Amino acid sequence: MTNESQKTLAAVRALALKDLEAASDEDIRVELTAEGIDPDQLAASIALSLDKVLAQSLRQHAAAAKVAMKERSVPNKVLRPALERIKERVAQAFAAEPQLATAFREGRRQTDADLETLYDDLVLMGKIPEADDGR
Repeated sequence: MTNESQKTLAAVRALALKDLEAASDEDIRVELTAEGIDPDQLAASIALSLDKVLAQSLRQHAAAAKVAMKERSVPNKVLRPALERIKERVAQAFAAEPQLATAFREGRRQTDADLETLYDDLVLMGKIPEADDGR
């Protein structure tokens, strides 16, 4: 499409939009009915099309997020600092960002494995620098 064609289409769109904005809902309904188009059916069709576009966009966004999470996932064999350093880094992360929160299972104290998993999650979220392993 040439640049001139694009300009022409843009002008036509602008005029059509201006015409549409000037028309009342009743004017539009009468015009559609005169052309043999059921306004309610057209509205339902447009709504369905928009739902499909939105659903496809959400699926694409979710797929991209899934790929990004896999790329950033913690490898199976994780090199972590010593447990005491993990506790320090987790405490620092929570102190630096008060909106971070965690819950205890059944009101019990967190196990060492829970702290290691929490550390891995905070590294994955970027709340603890990955390179800062305390060594």
